[in-house]
Amino acid sequence: MRLKNAFRFALYGIFALLFVSGAAWIYADQMKNNTETDTEMWQQAAAFLLSMHGGAAMITLMLLGALGPMHVQRAWRAKKNRATGVVSIAMYGLLIATAFGLYYMGSEALRPWLSTIHIAFGLAVPAVITAHIMVGRASVAAVAQQARPQRATAATLVPDDTPADAVLVKIMSKAS
Repeated sequence: MRLKNAFRFALYGIFALLFVSGAAWIYADQMKNNTETDTEMWQQAAAFLLSMHGGAAMITLMLLGALGPMHVQRAWRAKKNRATGVVSIAMYGLLIATAFGLYYMGSEALRPWLSTIHIAFGLAVPAVITAHIMVGRASVAAVAQQARPQRATAATLVPDDTPADAVLVKIMSKAS
C-alpha cells in the first residue's frame, strides 16, 4: 500500500529530523560533560536539540495516527507486508512509551534504563523503515510480474508457455 507522495515525504522528513536531532543530542549530551570543551555551549546545544526532538516527536504522533487508517488497516486487510509492519508499529509504540517515561516519570532508577532502550531503538528506526519499504516494494514487484499478460507468438497467437497443440485441441473441442 504505497503512500501518497506528500504524506510519504512528510513521514521521511520527520523521521529524518527525529533521527538527526536524537543522534546529535546524544553527542551534545556527551560533550557537555567533557571538561576539555565549552561545556556551556554543549549544554545549550543539548537543550535545543532535545526541544527540537520533542517537537518533531509531536508531529510524528499526528502522522502515525493518520497512518493507521490510510496505510496500516488497508495493508493488514490485504495481508501485505505484515511482518515488517508489526515490527515497525511495535518499535514506534516502544519509543512512544519510553519517551513518555523519560519526560513524565521522576524515577532516577528507571531513567537510565528508559534512556538506553529509547536510544537503542531510536537508532534502529532507519533500518526498520528501510526494511519495511524494501519488503513492500519487492512484494508489489512480484505481484506486478505475475499479473503481466502473457505474450502471444506471432505465428500461432497462443501464449509462449502453452503448447500450441493443447490450445488447438481445446479450441477445436469447443467448436464441435
